[in-house]
Amino acid sequence: MQQLLRQIWKLRKALQWLFVSQNDRWLHPPWIFSLYQKAFRERINREDWAQFEAHRRTLLRSQRELRFKDPSSGLEQDRTIGQQAARTLLSEGGARFLSILADHTSCCAVLELGSSLGISTLYLAKKNRPVVTIEGAEPIAKEARATFQQFPDLDITLLQGRFDEKLPRAIEILNELPGQKPILVWLDGHHQEQATNQYIEVIVNQFGARAILVLDDIRWSSGMFDAWQKQVGNPHWKMKIDLHRMGVLIAAPNLSPGNFLLRPPLRHIFSFR
Repeated sequence: MQQLLRQIWKLRKALQWLFVSQNDRWLHPPWIFSLYQKAFRERINREDWAQFEAHRRTLLRSQRELRFKDPSSGLEQDRTIGQQAARTLLSEGGARFLSILADHTSCCAVLELGSSLGISTLYLAKKNRPVVTIEGAEPIAKEARATFQQFPDLDITLLQGRFDEKLPRAIEILNELPGQKPILVWLDGHHQEQATNQYIEVIVNQFGARAILVLDDIRWSSGMFDAWQKQVGNPHWKMKIDLHRMGVLIAAPNLSPGNFLLRPPLRHIFSFR
């Protein structure tokens, strides 16, 4: 019964978002209009994206057993790598959006909380854009490392451990980087309201106006949606972008402030699963 009520809640939230969201016809600020065009209208295809998707398909086909304890719930998990990939990997459309967003914001580095098997990390990383990523489960981190070793040109540092334990070290690494360009934070793990709010508080305190925060699964539960709504009301964030599954928060004071509920074109609308 509880599961049914949760699915009804999700459906209601999806319909509400669909009713009020808008496409680029209603976007006036040049910066976000340009982001929409790059993410959904233009046919951007980087050569390395095809390589990343080929590796995703390899992971999805893998029948090797994977046993680990979920750091958030403490429950033992026993599934194949293919099953883990199907359950946790960000979709191709979502990963492409992250890569385009990172380029569009000219961020100097990325902090990822929740490496999973490493596909989203690949999309975020570039030779000149380091990524520091944290994964809680050691067996999954081992598989992610194997993924990263296949792309040695990318600058990726993986820290294995609980988010709250490894986040200070990750921030220390990022603060050692020269310059004051934005830092993009991709929060894709530990989907609990209190934990999410705590991580965001640390990020705001450390990076201030440099922070670009992307939250995954903002409608995964009522708690996650409440965490998102709290940040929408936080005056620290000047621009808020609601893509139904993802929420983007940008603190840069030079951007036009606003709360945008963006609806991608029909061919993209289901790509953020």
